Amino acid sequence: MLEQRRQDYLQAMGITHWVPRMVLPHAPQPRWIAESPAHAPHPHKVSAGEGHLVHPLAAELLHDNAKPAVARVNDTPAGARAAPVAESVAPAAELRATAAAPAAVQSNPSAPHTEQLPAQSQPVDLTPPRFELQFLRVSQLGVWITDQAQDVERMQGFAWRVLQAMSDHTGFMQPPFSFRWPFIESAHDDQSHPVAVQALSAQWRFFTDQGARYAVCFGNVSQQWLNNIGVTPLFVGASITEVMQSAGEKRRLWHALRELEGI
Repeated sequence: MLEQRRQDYLQAMGITHWVPRMVLPHAPQPRWIAESPAHAPHPHKVSAGEGHLVHPLAAELLHDNAKPAVARVNDTPAGARAAPVAESVAPAAELRATAAAPAAVQSNPSAPHTEQLPAQSQPVDLTPPRFELQFLRVSQLGVWITDQAQDVERMQGFAWRVLQAMSDHTGFMQPPFSFRWPFIESAHDDQSHPVAVQALSAQWRFFTDQGARYAVCFGNVSQQWLNNIGVTPLFVGASITEVMQSAGEKRRLWHALRELEGI
């Protein structure tokens, strides 16, 4: 905004605009300093509004710097003033010709026609997945996981017998931990699939920070969510009940645990 127009707005709103008359000590150098009426030049009246507030030196600067083109046009003859008008019209004509060129190409039936369809964004599914995993820390290195909450006690007893038979494990196991998603039933929080993967990854990172190195999972849901976070289970069983009732499944679990340096 030009300074004179800004002062016009201030004058219309009834706001007094102050101009320094002298440079104060230790103050920044002001841009304009009002001169005394005896030495002030005659101000240019750039606005014909009644009650217009014009500062002498400010009006001089505004007239000389803000409107140089007006003075140049008034000093040139009529024939010379036609050239800028023609130059301003020429770009508009060129733009119209450029805009009409694609239309002419499209109207030609012999030209190949390629229609570009706008890219459609794929809808994002924000429906929260629903699952529950039971984590059992059987030892310093192993975590057993099931997706059946009713099989937690059976899995805990079975894991204790397996570790007792394969090692000198006679200590107590930590209580099972339940990971349920959605963590909180809320319609305002984002609990979509990517958020669930991040939360489960943080939970598994908690186990690995404490020394966990392998996972034994039971159930398709357990295997699916471990794969989602990039964890490959050491052993996968359909359910803890089927593994306990099948000699072949128990033998496969035994050999999988035997391949580890420690369980």
